[in-house]
Amino acid sequence: MTDPLPSDADPITVAEAFAAAWDAQDLEAVLALVTDDCAFESARPGANGPRVEGREALRQVWAPSFEPSSATMETESTFAAEGGRVVQLWRFVDGDRVVRGVDVLRVRDGRICEKLGYVKA
Repeated sequence: MTDPLPSDADPITVAEAFAAAWDAQDLEAVLALVTDDCAFESARPGANGPRVEGREALRQVWAPSFEPSSATMETESTFAAEGGRVVQLWRFVDGDRVVRGVDVLRVRDGRICEKLGYVKA
């Protein structure tokens, strides 16, 4: 797998590339932007929102999100925090259903190594 961004890429640049890959429905580009040991905690509660670790495990969990759908994810705001962290506010829209949430990302060596999701109930 080739590095999509240099290892010293700014965390905001990495987060924006990650969001753009999701928007483009490009699972391979999304996976290229995470570390081999990336940890993901879904915004979904309970059994649908477990902690997943590793690129190949993420492929299995995220693949259904890339199936054709009329639903959209919209990034509302992205800003940097300390320690290579980036916060993204987002909206998931599926017809009349709108869900708002926040992802807290941690970037290491030009890739996302942690993605923690939180949703407004």
